[in-house]
Amino acid sequence: MRKSLLSKTLLWTSITAFAFTSCVNDDYLVAAKPVADQSFVEEFDTLASAMNRGWKIKNVSDSVGGGVWQQGGGFPAWFPAYSGNTSNVGFVGADYTSTAAQAQTISNWLISPIVTMQNGDKIVFYSRALQYDDGTGDSTDYSNRLQVRINDLNDGFNVGSGFDPGDFTTSLLDINPTYIASSVLTPQLTAYPTRWTRFEATVYGLNAPKKGRFAFRYFVEGGGSNGLGSGVGIDYVSYKSVAH
Repeated sequence: MRKSLLSKTLLWTSITAFAFTSCVNDDYLVAAKPVADQSFVEEFDTLASAMNRGWKIKNVSDSVGGGVWQQGGGFPAWFPAYSGNTSNVGFVGADYTSTAAQAQTISNWLISPIVTMQNGDKIVFYSRALQYDDGTGDSTDYSNRLQVRINDLNDGFNVGSGFDPGDFTTSLLDINPTYIASSVLTPQLTAYPTRWTRFEATVYGLNAPKKGRFAFRYFVEGGGSNGLGSGVGIDYVSYKSVAH
């Protein structure tokens, strides 16, 4: 009687264990689908065409000014573009007029189309700053700063306001975070470059491929008409998928 009961008990335990293990999530045994090549190049020869391809612009500076990311960086045009249409309009730029204040936080965003990001993907671009006559016989850039950030939370474009970056919580690159100024007479190697310079940011920190966006943030604390910042241009942006 005891043996029979023991046998039935063992049989029931085995069946239960088999049923449980068969229900365990075995997704890890299935090979992940390869991500399609996300690589693309944007030359910004016309901002309107870039926006038709999914680029967005949002100025959420404290005391929002009239300056937004625009063709050729403003009017009159600043300098020749890096590539493509090398006239003085074949790039995009933002400047200190992003805020209406004399000295406030500038947070002016140029946001990419939706991409499926993977660790190791690279964002490569060219950028330079604008120099103004400072009234003393020299020309200065008044200190500029640019961040490359990603939204790996969703595929939206919530960029917060002022200091807050919204859903773009991960910073991949921060150019001139200590606000070093450079002038013609006293150039500073660690300041924002005043000639077209290549920069590269690498995607990291993702648990798996993620559909989202990357963005360029013209970010100047204490920027404005009587504060920091002159303006920066961006040209020839390329997104390079790690597996391609």
